[in-house]
Amino acid sequence: MADVVLLTPREIPTGAASLNNQNVMINDEEYLSLDPAMRLFYKRVRENLGVACIAGHLRSCGYAVRALNLHGRNPSDEAITDLIRRERPMFVGISIMYDLHIVDAVRLLRCVREADPSVFVAIGGAFCTYNAKLIAERIPEADCVAFGEGELTVEGLMECLAAGRDWRGVPGLWFWQDGRVRSSGSPRLPDLANEPWPARDLLVHHRRNGIPTPRASTYTSRGCHAKCTFCYAPRQPGVVGGPWRVRPVEDAVDEIEFLQREFGTRFLWFNDDNFGGAFQDGYSHAVGFAEEVLRRDLKISFHCEFRVDTGLIDREALRTLRRAGMDLALLGMETGSPGMMKRFRKGTTVEYNLDAARLFKEEHIELEPGWIMIEPGTTLDELWENLGFIVAARVHESENPFFLINRAIALRGTEIYDKATRYEEPDIPGVEGAAREVLRHARRDYRVEDERVEHLWTAWSRVSSEINDRKENEVPFLAQSIADAVRARRGTGAASLRPLLGRLRHWDQGLAGLLVAFLNAGLLLADENPPGLAARLETELRAMIVAYDREHLGLAFPDFVVETARACGEHALAQVRG
Repeated sequence: MADVVLLTPREIPTGAASLNNQNVMINDEEYLSLDPAMRLFYKRVRENLGVACIAGHLRSCGYAVRALNLHGRNPSDEAITDLIRRERPMFVGISIMYDLHIVDAVRLLRCVREADPSVFVAIGGAFCTYNAKLIAERIPEADCVAFGEGELTVEGLMECLAAGRDWRGVPGLWFWQDGRVRSSGSPRLPDLANEPWPARDLLVHHRRNGIPTPRASTYTSRGCHAKCTFCYAPRQPGVVGGPWRVRPVEDAVDEIEFLQREFGTRFLWFNDDNFGGAFQDGYSHAVGFAEEVLRRDLKISFHCEFRVDTGLIDREALRTLRRAGMDLALLGMETGSPGMMKRFRKGTTVEYNLDAARLFKEEHIELEPGWIMIEPGTTLDELWENLGFIVAARVHESENPFFLINRAIALRGTEIYDKATRYEEPDIPGVEGAAREVLRHARRDYRVEDERVEHLWTAWSRVSSEINDRKENEVPFLAQSIADAVRARRGTGAASLRPLLGRLRHWDQGLAGLLVAFLNAGLLLADENPPGLAARLETELRAMIVAYDREHLGLAFPDFVVETARACGEHALAQVRG
């Protein structure tokens, strides 16, 4: 039996663009059935680090904890109710990291209530940090909603529940009392120097079930010093006494050695909001971490996220990080337009961004730009500035350049949400009840003030989403099918299929140039602003894509898929369609 059960819901699409851009809708059984070469496209870094940290903290306090991450699993309602009845926990926590979790979170809550109406249930997670009051109002079946960092909040709840004391004084909660929703105030923050390591229940589960565990996630710091208007971090409740806090470098590297020893970890995803902190402090922390990794001669690679004002935009710092394993980093550039930079309150300049991109290229570090092409006040002139920056900085020379076509999401708790005055009721097909009510208010689907920019976005996003789908979901399976067929035909005298693979590679390698032409064509037509601009934009951009396909593949992409399936066998077509 467990004192505590912690649940991470399944990811369920809501029909709208997700806050999470890394979701992979595949369960464990489907993953294991894939050809090993295809598993690369379904990387298993799906740990819920918040739940892992809470589980590790509670176990250090002496509580028995069962942590169940449902990513990659499809348990029935009956399986969840049986789990709760079997474990008989005092406390159940349900984590909502982002919008894709909200639908299944409501289902899990109701399963828990059916299994044991008396068990204490709290909802928490990153999504709750800026939606806690809203979720408490719309989902009263939960006893409370926790916000901010949760280790000390959950420890305080457990102490009260075990002693039979009133839990409403524990900081960091929203709950119903006397007919209205109230708050107990900002949460207490843990001392990162003394926190136990995150629990690794998901990695244990994967290893036990034959799923390799070369990738894991962890952190070296929490918080961010910046004030960006599109981010909720500046308004995050409970971050007092300095927003950016660090974990001792030696402790973080000790944990990496443990992950390598126990799980064969070769890649680390650092969940730090801002790995590099600010200026000299950030430099000292990040470079100190890299030097400790090098001193211990650890063979790892890692991904992290930081800003251009961290102090890490320095040749020696980047070289040290690269030697330690940082071959990819997300850099919060956001824009190449001075006006947008000012509205975002980035506190940096376009020139800083250009310098950063140049240094990344020179030091052979793959740059993943944090990028916002459009926000409520974006003008055509600013979009031209963004395009000019993309070309000058070469940030489109990436694995998938069409990821640069995006817009700021007006999240509840951000300044953009408050300032978005032209917005519509979000379209949330297939989602009903409490989950729909939360999602309706968690973001604002705004219209850009300049209608030409709004029309551009509609056309760009519709057409580019199809290119993204081809790039991310179809091309890998096509390439694998062709390669399998090439191997199968060796020595048979059958015609070689290598030319098909060459055409596909040619298509893939030309995407950076296609993006520039795609953006340029849309902007030229929007500048002209002819009658029926919206329809003409989509028509002309689609014609451009068809022409690109024919130039690189010899025919339109859907026809190439059919030709490939015919050449390789119907198995190829089934894989792509699946």
